[in-house]
Amino acid sequence: MSLNQGQLLRQRYRIIEALGHGGMGSIFRAVDENLGVEVAVKENLFTIDDYARQFRREATILASLRHPNLPRVSDHFSIEDQGQYLIMDYIEGEDLQERLERIGPIEEEEVVFIGAAICDALSYMHSRESVVLHRDIKPANVRITPSGGVYLVDFGLAKVMHGDQTTTTGARAMTMGFSPPEQYGAARTDARTDIYSLGATLYTALTGLTPEDSLAQTMDQLKLTPVRERNPKVSKRVAEAVEKALQVHPNDRWQMAAEFKNELLKAQSGRFSFNFSFDQAQSVKAPRKEPAPPGVIVRGVETKEVTRKPIGRYTKERGSKAQKANFQIDHGGCLALIALLSFILILGLAVIALLNPVFTRNLLNLWF
Repeated sequence: MSLNQGQLLRQRYRIIEALGHGGMGSIFRAVDENLGVEVAVKENLFTIDDYARQFRREATILASLRHPNLPRVSDHFSIEDQGQYLIMDYIEGEDLQERLERIGPIEEEEVVFIGAAICDALSYMHSRESVVLHRDIKPANVRITPSGGVYLVDFGLAKVMHGDQTTTTGARAMTMGFSPPEQYGAARTDARTDIYSLGATLYTALTGLTPEDSLAQTMDQLKLTPVRERNPKVSKRVAEAVEKALQVHPNDRWQMAAEFKNELLKAQSGRFSFNFSFDQAQSVKAPRKEPAPPGVIVRGVETKEVTRKPIGRYTKERGSKAQKANFQIDHGGCLALIALLSFILILGLAVIALLNPVFTRNLLNLWF
Protein backbone atom coordinates (compact mmCIF):
# COMPACT_ATOMS: atom_id res chain seq x y z
CA MET A 1 0.00 0.00 0.00
CA SER A 2 1.57 3.26 -1.13
CA LEU A 3 1.54 6.39 1.01
CA ASN A 4 -0.94 9.24 0.62
CA GLN A 5 -0.59 12.99 1.06
CA GLY A 6 -1.15 13.94 4.69
CA GLN A 7 -0.60 10.41 5.98
CA LEU A 8 1.44 10.05 9.18
CA LEU A 9 4.00 7.28 8.83
CA ARG A 10 5.13 5.57 12.02
CA GLN A 11 3.58 8.35 14.09
CA ARG A 12 6.40 10.64 13.01
CA TYR A 13 6.73 11.38 9.28
CA ARG A 14 3.93 13.46 7.72
CA ILE A 15 3.74 12.89 3.94
CA ILE A 16 3.62 16.13 1.93
CA GLU A 17 3.90 15.03 -1.70
CA ALA A 18 5.26 12.36 -4.03
CA LEU A 19 8.58 13.29 -5.64
CA GLY A 20 8.94 10.35 -7.99
CA HIS A 21 7.79 6.85 -8.78
CA GLY A 22 9.79 3.71 -9.53
CA GLY A 23 9.26 0.02 -10.07
CA MET A 24 9.63 -0.81 -6.37
CA GLY A 25 7.74 2.16 -4.95
CA SER A 26 7.84 5.94 -4.66
CA ILE A 27 9.87 8.68 -3.02
CA PHE A 28 8.05 11.28 -0.95
CA ARG A 29 8.77 14.61 0.65
CA ALA A 30 7.71 14.57 4.28
CA VAL A 31 8.13 16.43 7.56
CA ASP A 32 9.71 14.78 10.57
CA GLU A 33 7.26 16.03 13.19
CA ASN A 34 9.64 15.15 16.03
CA LEU A 35 12.44 17.37 14.71
CA GLY A 36 10.53 19.80 12.49
CA VAL A 37 12.68 19.21 9.40
CA GLU A 38 11.90 18.01 5.91
CA VAL A 39 13.00 14.51 4.95
CA ALA A 40 12.75 12.21 1.97
CA VAL A 41 10.92 8.90 2.42
CA LYS A 42 11.79 6.09 0.03
CA GLU A 43 9.49 3.08 0.03
CA ASN A 44 9.84 -0.51 -1.16
CA LEU A 45 6.52 -2.26 -1.63
CA PHE A 46 8.08 -5.50 -2.92
CA THR A 47 9.06 -7.30 0.26
CA ILE A 48 10.07 -10.62 -1.30
CA ASP A 49 13.56 -11.69 -0.27
CA ASP A 50 15.64 -10.34 -3.16
CA TYR A 51 14.05 -6.89 -3.18
CA ALA A 52 13.98 -6.64 0.61
CA ARG A 53 17.67 -7.59 0.78
CA GLN A 54 18.56 -5.01 -1.88
CA PHE A 55 16.64 -2.30 -0.04
CA ARG A 56 18.32 -3.14 3.27
CA ARG A 57 21.70 -3.06 1.56
CA GLU A 58 20.99 0.44 0.23
CA ALA A 59 20.01 1.61 3.72
CA THR A 60 23.11 0.06 5.31
CA ILE A 61 25.48 1.51 2.72
CA LEU A 62 24.06 5.02 2.91
CA ALA A 63 24.02 4.95 6.71
CA SER A 64 27.77 4.26 6.70
CA LEU A 65 28.65 7.16 4.40
CA ARG A 66 29.42 10.71 5.54
CA HIS A 67 30.32 13.07 2.72
CA PRO A 68 29.02 16.54 1.73
CA ASN A 69 28.02 15.29 -1.74
CA LEU A 70 26.04 12.29 -0.46
CA PRO A 71 22.65 12.19 1.32
CA ARG A 72 22.49 11.05 4.94
CA VAL A 73 20.20 8.29 6.20
CA SER A 74 18.45 8.85 9.51
CA ASP A 75 16.07 5.88 9.78
CA HIS A 76 15.13 2.54 8.23
CA PHE A 77 12.20 0.33 9.20
CA SER A 78 9.59 -2.12 7.92
CA ILE A 79 5.84 -2.19 8.48
CA GLU A 80 4.30 -5.64 8.31
CA ASP A 81 2.05 -6.25 5.30
CA GLN A 82 2.89 -2.79 3.98
CA GLY A 83 6.53 -2.21 3.00
CA GLN A 84 10.04 -1.07 3.86
CA TYR A 85 10.97 2.57 4.35
CA LEU A 86 14.19 4.56 4.20
CA ILE A 87 14.34 8.05 5.73
CA MET A 88 17.07 10.37 4.50
CA ASP A 89 17.90 14.01 3.83
CA TYR A 90 15.43 15.86 1.64
CA ILE A 91 17.56 17.55 -1.01
CA GLU A 92 15.74 20.53 -2.43
CA GLY A 93 16.11 21.38 -6.12
CA GLU A 94 16.14 19.33 -9.31
CA ASP A 95 18.10 16.46 -10.76
CA LEU A 96 20.43 16.83 -13.70
CA GLN A 97 17.99 15.06 -16.03
CA GLU A 98 15.27 17.59 -15.18
CA ARG A 99 17.72 20.42 -15.71
CA LEU A 100 18.68 19.08 -19.13
CA GLU A 101 15.04 18.76 -20.13
CA ARG A 102 14.43 22.32 -18.95
CA ILE A 103 17.35 24.19 -20.53
CA GLY A 104 19.16 21.76 -22.84
CA PRO A 105 22.96 21.26 -22.88
CA ILE A 106 24.68 22.81 -19.87
CA GLU A 107 27.58 25.26 -19.95
CA GLU A 108 31.01 23.66 -19.76
CA GLU A 109 32.00 25.47 -16.56
CA GLU A 110 28.95 24.11 -14.75
CA VAL A 111 29.48 20.60 -16.08
CA VAL A 112 33.06 20.66 -14.78
CA PHE A 113 31.78 21.86 -11.40
CA ILE A 114 29.25 19.00 -11.24
CA GLY A 115 31.83 16.47 -12.40
CA ALA A 116 34.37 17.60 -9.79
CA ALA A 117 31.79 17.31 -7.00
CA ILE A 118 30.75 13.78 -8.01
CA CYS A 119 34.42 12.80 -8.41
CA ASP A 120 34.96 13.90 -4.82
CA ALA A 121 32.12 11.65 -3.67
CA LEU A 122 33.48 8.73 -5.71
CA SER A 123 37.01 9.24 -4.38
CA TYR A 124 35.61 8.98 -0.86
CA MET A 125 33.54 5.88 -1.67
CA HIS A 126 36.31 4.12 -3.58
CA SER A 127 39.04 4.80 -0.99
CA ARG A 128 37.18 3.35 2.00
CA GLU A 129 38.40 0.16 3.64
CA SER A 130 35.25 -1.46 2.26
CA VAL A 131 34.97 0.08 -1.21
CA VAL A 132 31.49 1.23 -2.24
CA LEU A 133 30.50 1.11 -5.91
CA HIS A 134 27.45 3.13 -6.95
CA ARG A 135 26.91 1.35 -10.32
CA ASP A 136 24.01 3.57 -11.40
CA ILE A 137 25.40 7.05 -12.05
CA LYS A 138 23.24 8.91 -14.56
CA PRO A 139 21.67 12.39 -14.83
CA ALA A 140 18.55 11.36 -12.90
CA ASN A 141 20.75 10.38 -9.93
CA VAL A 142 22.66 13.66 -9.69
CA ARG A 143 20.75 16.17 -7.58
CA ILE A 144 21.38 19.95 -7.69
CA THR A 145 20.19 22.31 -4.96
CA PRO A 146 19.20 25.97 -5.44
CA SER A 147 22.33 27.02 -3.53
CA GLY A 148 24.62 25.09 -5.87
CA GLY A 149 25.13 21.87 -3.91
CA VAL A 150 25.65 18.70 -5.93
CA TYR A 151 24.62 15.27 -4.60
CA LEU A 152 24.93 11.71 -5.85
CA VAL A 153 21.72 9.87 -4.92
CA ASP A 154 19.92 6.52 -5.32
CA PHE A 155 22.14 3.70 -4.07
CA GLY A 156 19.69 0.96 -5.07
CA LEU A 157 22.33 -0.85 -7.18
CA ALA A 158 25.29 -0.02 -4.94
CA LYS A 159 27.67 -2.75 -3.85
CA VAL A 160 30.27 -3.01 -1.09
CA MET A 161 33.58 -4.79 -1.74
CA HIS A 162 34.98 -6.31 1.44
CA GLY A 163 38.57 -7.03 2.44
CA ASP A 164 40.89 -7.92 -0.44
CA GLN A 165 38.05 -8.08 -2.95
CA THR A 166 38.93 -5.88 -5.94
CA THR A 167 35.95 -6.52 -8.20
CA THR A 168 32.33 -7.56 -7.89
CA THR A 169 29.83 -9.08 -10.30
CA GLY A 170 27.82 -6.86 -12.61
CA ALA A 171 24.58 -5.29 -11.45
CA ARG A 172 21.28 -6.97 -12.21
CA ALA A 173 20.04 -3.78 -13.80
CA MET A 174 21.75 -1.18 -15.92
CA THR A 175 20.93 1.88 -18.01
CA MET A 176 21.80 1.80 -21.70
CA GLY A 177 24.26 4.52 -22.60
CA PHE A 178 25.45 4.94 -19.02
CA SER A 179 26.61 1.42 -18.09
CA PRO A 180 30.02 0.12 -19.25
CA PRO A 181 30.27 -3.29 -20.96
CA GLU A 182 31.60 -5.05 -17.85
CA GLN A 183 28.34 -4.23 -16.06
CA TYR A 184 26.35 -6.44 -18.41
CA GLY A 185 25.83 -10.07 -17.44
CA ALA A 186 28.23 -11.69 -14.98
CA ALA A 187 31.28 -9.55 -15.80
CA ARG A 188 33.35 -8.01 -12.99
CA THR A 189 32.94 -4.37 -11.96
CA ASP A 190 35.20 -2.07 -9.98
CA ALA A 191 35.76 1.65 -9.35
CA ARG A 192 36.34 2.25 -13.07
CA THR A 193 32.74 1.22 -13.69
CA ASP A 194 31.59 4.33 -11.83
CA ILE A 195 34.10 6.46 -13.74
CA TYR A 196 32.58 5.30 -17.04
CA SER A 197 29.06 6.12 -15.86
CA LEU A 198 30.13 9.56 -14.66
CA GLY A 199 31.79 10.18 -18.02
CA ALA A 200 28.54 9.25 -19.77
CA THR A 201 26.63 11.59 -17.46
CA LEU A 202 28.95 14.52 -18.21
CA TYR A 203 28.83 13.69 -21.94
CA THR A 204 25.05 13.94 -21.80
CA ALA A 205 25.20 17.20 -19.83
CA LEU A 206 27.55 18.77 -22.40
CA THR A 207 25.75 17.58 -25.53
CA GLY A 208 22.16 16.96 -24.48
CA LEU A 209 22.46 13.47 -25.99
CA THR A 210 23.21 10.04 -24.53
CA PRO A 211 26.47 8.43 -25.69
CA GLU A 212 26.34 5.28 -27.79
CA ASP A 213 25.77 2.12 -25.76
CA SER A 214 29.00 0.52 -24.56
CA LEU A 215 27.98 -3.04 -25.42
CA ALA A 216 27.22 -2.04 -29.00
CA GLN A 217 30.63 -0.35 -29.16
CA THR A 218 32.29 -3.51 -27.88
CA MET A 219 30.65 -5.49 -30.68
CA ASP A 220 31.81 -2.87 -33.23
CA GLN A 221 28.23 -2.01 -34.10
CA LEU A 222 28.63 1.63 -33.05
CA LYS A 223 31.40 4.10 -32.30
CA LEU A 224 31.34 6.86 -29.73
CA THR A 225 30.50 10.19 -31.35
CA PRO A 226 33.10 12.76 -30.19
CA VAL A 227 31.78 15.38 -27.79
CA ARG A 228 32.80 18.29 -30.03
CA GLU A 229 30.92 16.86 -33.01
CA ARG A 230 27.75 17.24 -31.00
CA ASN A 231 28.71 20.49 -29.26
CA PRO A 232 31.62 22.41 -30.86
CA LYS A 233 31.57 24.94 -27.98
CA VAL A 234 33.12 22.40 -25.61
CA SER A 235 36.87 22.87 -25.18
CA LYS A 236 39.10 20.18 -26.64
CA ARG A 237 40.66 19.26 -23.31
CA VAL A 238 37.35 18.83 -21.46
CA ALA A 239 36.01 16.76 -24.35
CA GLU A 240 39.09 14.53 -24.27
CA ALA A 241 38.83 14.09 -20.48
CA VAL A 242 35.21 12.94 -20.79
CA GLU A 243 35.94 10.69 -23.76
CA LYS A 244 38.78 8.98 -21.89
CA ALA A 245 36.33 8.13 -19.09
CA LEU A 246 34.13 6.53 -21.76
CA GLN A 247 36.70 4.09 -23.11
CA VAL A 248 35.25 0.60 -23.53
CA HIS A 249 38.18 -1.19 -21.86
CA PRO A 250 38.60 -0.31 -18.16
CA ASN A 251 42.41 -0.07 -18.49
CA ASP A 252 42.01 2.76 -21.01
CA ARG A 253 39.88 4.93 -18.70
CA TRP A 254 40.90 7.13 -15.81
CA GLN A 255 41.90 4.68 -13.12
CA MET A 256 40.80 6.85 -10.19
CA ALA A 257 38.12 9.49 -9.76
CA ALA A 258 40.73 11.94 -8.45
CA GLU A 259 42.59 11.73 -11.78
CA PHE A 260 39.39 12.48 -13.65
CA LYS A 261 38.62 15.45 -11.42
CA ASN A 262 42.12 16.92 -11.75
CA GLU A 263 42.02 16.71 -15.54
CA LEU A 264 38.59 18.34 -15.68
CA LEU A 265 39.79 21.24 -13.54
CA LYS A 266 43.02 21.67 -15.51
CA ALA A 267 41.03 21.57 -18.73
CA GLN A 268 38.64 24.24 -17.49
CA SER A 269 41.41 26.68 -16.60
CA GLY A 270 45.15 26.16 -16.56
CA ARG A 271 45.64 29.15 -14.25
CA PHE A 272 43.35 28.16 -11.38
CA SER A 273 42.76 25.21 -9.14
CA PHE A 274 39.32 24.75 -7.60
CA ASN A 275 38.51 23.26 -4.19
CA PHE A 276 34.81 22.51 -3.88
CA SER A 277 33.03 22.21 -0.58
CA PHE A 278 29.34 22.52 0.11
CA ASP A 279 27.62 23.49 3.33
CA GLN A 280 25.16 20.64 3.47
CA ALA A 281 23.14 22.32 6.22
CA GLN A 282 22.18 25.05 3.76
CA SER A 283 20.72 22.47 1.37
CA VAL A 284 18.84 20.33 3.90
CA LYS A 285 16.24 22.67 5.27
CA ALA A 286 13.20 22.94 7.46
CA PRO A 287 9.95 23.43 5.49
CA ARG A 288 10.55 25.62 2.44
CA LYS A 289 10.50 29.37 3.06
CA GLU A 290 11.39 30.56 -0.41
CA PRO A 291 9.97 29.83 -3.87
CA ALA A 292 11.23 26.74 -5.63
CA PRO A 293 13.50 27.32 -8.63
CA PRO A 294 11.96 27.25 -12.13
CA GLY A 295 11.10 23.78 -13.33
CA VAL A 296 10.67 22.20 -9.89
CA ILE A 297 7.30 20.60 -9.20
CA VAL A 298 5.80 21.89 -5.95
CA ARG A 299 2.52 20.32 -4.86
CA GLY A 300 1.75 19.33 -8.43
CA VAL A 301 2.40 22.76 -9.99
CA GLU A 302 5.46 23.21 -12.21
CA THR A 303 7.04 26.64 -12.54
CA LYS A 304 7.57 27.51 -16.20
CA GLU A 305 10.19 30.26 -16.32
CA VAL A 306 13.31 29.06 -18.14
CA THR A 307 16.62 30.35 -16.84
CA ARG A 308 20.21 29.25 -17.08
CA LYS A 309 21.14 29.66 -13.44
CA PRO A 310 24.84 28.94 -12.91
CA ILE A 311 25.70 26.10 -10.58
CA GLY A 312 28.31 26.60 -7.93
CA ARG A 313 29.21 30.23 -8.50
CA TYR A 314 29.25 32.87 -5.80
CA THR A 315 26.25 35.21 -5.73
CA LYS A 316 25.53 38.20 -3.51
CA GLU A 317 22.53 36.46 -2.06
CA ARG A 318 24.17 33.14 -1.26
CA GLY A 319 27.90 33.81 -0.94
CA SER A 320 29.94 31.86 1.54
CA LYS A 321 26.92 30.62 3.48
CA ALA A 322 25.85 28.36 0.65
CA GLN A 323 29.22 27.11 -0.50
CA LYS A 324 32.92 27.78 -0.49
CA ALA A 325 34.88 27.76 -3.74
CA ASN A 326 38.52 28.53 -3.13
CA PHE A 327 40.47 29.78 -6.10
CA GLN A 328 44.20 29.50 -5.78
CA ILE A 329 46.01 31.66 -8.31
CA ASP A 330 48.86 30.02 -10.17
CA HIS A 331 51.83 32.10 -8.98
CA GLY A 332 53.95 31.00 -11.91
CA GLY A 333 51.39 32.46 -14.27
CA CYS A 334 51.35 35.75 -12.34
CA LEU A 335 55.15 36.06 -12.46
CA ALA A 336 55.13 35.37 -16.19
CA LEU A 337 52.52 38.09 -16.70
CA ILE A 338 54.52 40.62 -14.65
CA ALA A 339 57.67 39.81 -16.63
CA LEU A 340 55.81 40.29 -19.92
CA LEU A 341 54.39 43.66 -18.86
CA SER A 342 57.83 44.82 -17.67
CA PHE A 343 59.36 43.87 -21.01
CA ILE A 344 56.67 45.78 -22.90
CA LEU A 345 57.23 48.87 -20.71
CA ILE A 346 61.01 48.81 -21.24
CA LEU A 347 60.58 48.29 -24.97
CA GLY A 348 58.16 51.22 -25.14
CA LEU A 349 60.54 53.53 -23.32
CA ALA A 350 63.37 52.52 -25.65
CA VAL A 351 61.27 53.38 -28.70
CA ILE A 352 60.32 56.75 -27.19
CA ALA A 353 63.99 57.46 -26.43
CA LEU A 354 64.93 56.87 -30.05
CA LEU A 355 62.08 58.92 -31.50
CA ASN A 356 62.03 61.83 -29.02
CA PRO A 357 65.32 62.40 -27.11
CA VAL A 358 64.07 65.73 -25.64
CA PHE A 359 61.00 64.06 -24.06
CA THR A 360 63.21 61.29 -22.66
CA ARG A 361 65.67 63.82 -21.13
CA ASN A 362 62.81 65.73 -19.48
CA LEU A 363 61.30 62.49 -18.18
CA LEU A 364 64.62 61.43 -16.64
CA ASN A 365 65.03 64.86 -15.01
CA LEU A 366 61.53 64.51 -13.53
CA TRP A 367 62.34 61.08 -12.06
CA PHE A 368 65.79 61.92 -10.73
